[in-house]
Amino acid sequence: MMWRDDCTDRIERFLEQHHITAFHYERRSKHRSVVITHGGKVVTIFFPTSGSDWRGHRRVVAKMRHALGLVGTKEAA
Repeated sequence: MMWRDDCTDRIERFLEQHHITAFHYERRSKHRSVVITHGGKVVTIFFPTSGSDWRGHRRVVAKMRHALGLVGTKEAA
């Protein structure tokens, strides 16, 4: 069971906006990751377990945008 927080909510909102449904979370020793299958490739994005950085959810979304080739598409406000 993955912990629900602002970061996972933001990740799921971003993926939903881009109609990406093939993803799952993995718990690592100190971090979590989201594994996304999109456009014929599998992308793993790591993000922290703790919420010590208030920009953490924005950084995760930026990493996903770049890794998935969605640069130039911004998250809707």
